[in-house]
Parts: sequence; structure tokens; C-alpha cells
Amino acid sequence: PVQPQLLAKSTLWKIPILRPFLRLAGSIPVYRPQDQADTSRNVETFARAGEVLAKGGAVGLFPEGKSHSHPGLQPLRTGAARIVLEAERKHPGLGVRIVPVGLLFDARETFRSHALVQVGEPVDPTSEIAQQETDPTGAVRTLTARIDEALKEVTLNYETWEDARLIARAADLYRRRAPELPGRGRLSEGFVYRQAFLEGYRTLRERHPERVAAAAEAVREYDRLLRAFDLRDDQVAAAYPPSPVLRFVGRTLLRLLLHLPVAVVGTVLSYPVYRIVGPLVRRLTRNPDQVATYKVLGALFLFPLAWIAEGWLAGRYFGGWIGAAVALSAPFTAYGALLFHDRRAVFWHEARAYLLLRTRRRLAAELKARREEVLRQVEELEALYSGH
Repeated sequence: PVQPQLLAKSTLWKIPILRPFLRLAGSIPVYRPQDQADTSRNVETFARAGEVLAKGGAVGLFPEGKSHSHPGLQPLRTGAARIVLEAERKHPGLGVRIVPVGLLFDARETFRSHALVQVGEPVDPTSEIAQQETDPTGAVRTLTARIDEALKEVTLNYETWEDARLIARAADLYRRRAPELPGRGRLSEGFVYRQAFLEGYRTLRERHPERVAAAAEAVREYDRLLRAFDLRDDQVAAAYPPSPVLRFVGRTLLRLLLHLPVAVVGTVLSYPVYRIVGPLVRRLTRNPDQVATYKVLGALFLFPLAWIAEGWLAGRYFGGWIGAAVALSAPFTAYGALLFHDRRAVFWHEARAYLLLRTRRRLAAELKARREEVLRQVEELEALYSGH
């Protein structure tokens, strides 16, 4: 029941629209060399973080110290360990614990895709607190290494993005062997399988490199076909019994029809800003790791402005009450439109996959054959791994 105060790069305070939100959240600036900032000011940063901990609060930070697009953890900075040890030195007996939190994104570049927050076991720094009396540098290094290990327990760390894609494909195929209907399943369940497959892949790659290479090639070819036809594995594997399929179609079409009036209003009022934000952000930054942040900030500022302006126009031409109704209802109709278009996109994608697999028999047969071959090789690797 604690709201953590986040450490954030100092350059964020240079964005005027963001400053009030940073102050409201109690964020603490951290000064990084890559930002050409005065790193000596981090003494003040660590002191503020220690004060938060001393008052029973919590501090949240990203210990890699940078935004990146790598498929695994990058080397950790020592800041987290130094904050904890300094706080315990100044305020003995605090009993600080370090909670590792991992983030897994279903499709990190896609708007409104899913994310999993994986919380691990707390790290107890008691031994390093004792060690810092005689070896402060060693205590920081040891605690940083323990934090690194704890984070690896709650994250997926691949060597390359291709490894990430192929291992995820094999793990998801293995856990959903013969579903009745397509469905992505929960990311939390997928995390467990992917973590196990990643461990097995690393072990078997050293002991049976040829077998692993053959299995990887089978997965790669199957994955290539799926992406070429914009299909998912669960769609290929699904049995599609008629009764559930008809229920899905009927239920979805009914919901779309009922929500259509609200969706039309929300789309008309909000679509212009929705289309403007993307090109505007691309002009402001070319850094792919900053695009989402700028889009959120732009949306927070531009959508309310647009709704107020639309309400003013409606009030001018149709009366004050109409204008007020338009301005006040715009956020709700926008959310309704968002849900409508989400559901519409899901329905279209599922219907397209169903029709494609039913009308192109040779393609469906080829995909199923490749899927069976992948499953056979994965099961053989599993048997090899279990034998070791």
C-alpha cells in the first residue's frame, strides 16, 4: 500500500508540459553522464531517496540506467545498491528490502498491446550492510550482483531478437497443442514456459548443437509462413467447432451493433487528434525508445484541447447546453470508440484467419504439417533435456 517515488532522468524536467506531473508524483531527478548532466548532483539525488526510505516510503528505479531496445537486461548501474546501503548507514535498522520487478511486453511497439508485470522475491541486503563497514566498494558490487540475479528471475533475457521470437514461438506452440478456439492465453502462463524453454535452449545448444539448430530451423520456417500470411499459431492449431464459432460471431456482431452509435460520435470527435499525434511525434523525436512517451504526453495535452474546442464550436452554433454536453461527453465517447475499434479489429483478424484457413486448403495443410514437425522436434529436445 505504498506509492513509490520514481527516479527519472533529469532531462525530463526540461519538458514544460511534463514538469507538473513529475512534481505531483514526487519524482526524483537522476543525473546521467549520457545526458551531459552534472553527475555530482546525484549526491543530492541519493540523499533524497534515502529520506524517502527513512520515512517508510518506497523508491522505484530502473537500475540499468537507460532506455534501450535490447532483448535482455543490460549491465546494472550501482545506484540502487548505493541508495540502500547509504540509507541504512545513515538510518541504522531501516530494514530496507529490494523488490525486483520484471516487464514483459506482448508487442512493445503496438498501441494498447498487453504487458506483464512480474514481481519477484525481495532481496534482503543485511549481509552487504554488515560488509560495508569494512569493504564499502565490495558491498556495493556484491549487492548489485544480487539485484541483477533477482531481476533475471523475473525477466526473459535473450541474446538476439530472433532468439526471442523463435523461443517464444516454440514455447507457445508447446503449451497450446490443440486448442478448440484460437486464443493468446495469459502472458503470465507464457512467461513460465518461455523461461523454461530459454534455459533448456542454452543448455542443449552446448550439448547437442546440431539437434538444436535443426529444431530452430523448423521453428524459423514455420514462423516465416505465419508472418507471411499474418496468422498466429493458435489460429492454425484451433479445431474451430461450429457451435462456439457461431456464438463468437453472433455475440461480437451484437456488441458492435449496440456500441456503434457511441463509437461513431467518439471517432468523429477524437479521430483528428489521434491522426495528428503520430506525425507530430515523429517530427519531434527519431529515438524509437521515446516515441511512446511523447505520444502519451501529446495525447494528454491535445485531446482535452480538442474536446473543449469542439464543445465551444457546438455551443456557438447549437446552443450552450449542446456545447457543454459535447465537451463533457467527449472523453467517454472516445473511450467507447477505442473499445469498439479494438473489438472490431479482433473480430476482423479472427474472421480473416478462419476464412483463409478454410478456403486455402493447401496452405492450411502445409502450416499444420510444419507445426507437427516443430512439435515433434521440440518434444525430442525436451526428452534430451530431461535425460540430462
